[in-house]
Amino acid sequence: MKKLLIASVTVAAISLSGLTLAQPAGPGMRHHEPVKEMVKHLRGIGLSDLQREEIKTLVSAFKEATPRPVQGSVEKPDFDFETASETQISAFIQTQFEARETQHFALAQLRHDIFNVLTEEQQAKVLAREAKREAKRENRRNASEEKKAQFAKRLDREGKDKKFSHHNRKGHEHKRDGVPFEGIELSDTQRESLSALRESFKDTAEANRQIMRSFKDAQRELIRSSSFSQASWEALVTKYKDDIVSAGVEKAKHRQAMFALLTDEQKTELKTQREDERKLRDIFR
Repeated sequence: MKKLLIASVTVAAISLSGLTLAQPAGPGMRHHEPVKEMVKHLRGIGLSDLQREEIKTLVSAFKEATPRPVQGSVEKPDFDFETASETQISAFIQTQFEARETQHFALAQLRHDIFNVLTEEQQAKVLAREAKREAKRENRRNASEEKKAQFAKRLDREGKDKKFSHHNRKGHEHKRDGVPFEGIELSDTQRESLSALRESFKDTAEANRQIMRSFKDAQRELIRSSSFSQASWEALVTKYKDDIVSAGVEKAKHRQAMFALLTDEQKTELKTQREDERKLRDIFR
């Protein structure tokens, strides 16, 4: 369970969703989901039969060259989450990042090639839709952060709310304030400590999000430009790589600190929950 926990943290840290990389992978990762999203966003822009055939050929070639990974093939660390050093975590994240670079470039190349199949008018429509989607995502992010801030203030103001505590004792630990232990009954002291950890990590988390957004913007701009090539892509990745690995390490250490607040009994309960969730996910694969 300790290995699964840190694996989930590090995979999340290097899965730069939304542009060139897949959503959080996990066993049997949704390897071609970004391709489906890409094609879906081409609807209604007036593609000709010839363009559709060209895009179909590009997508087929991509799928043939980058087959889905075998279920369970995601590498897990060979160290325990609780006792892992920063050096161990950093090395694992960097290894995982590098293992995905070929796949990430292949998807970027596909995006570049499909974009160049479009006319200037069609490209403008795609860009306008993309800007609209990004604005909606930003609004949702801002709304979510505002709700979290308001909730934290209310807890500080009201203290140990009886209704809230009663809700927790039923096994539904609140998750809106960033506590990742849903279903685990926490003591007031644990909740306060977790809240303090969350607050201390807030500025770091926001700075890391800004790095990721800048990287995504730079990826998007390069993919749509005539200067796109494997060399220019690798140069861009190299520019951001250290910051991305550092962000993953900081996130893992933050989770490590939160996990350390649990008792042995709570850790066992969390392990059971994670195993049950995994078995349920396997049913639908």
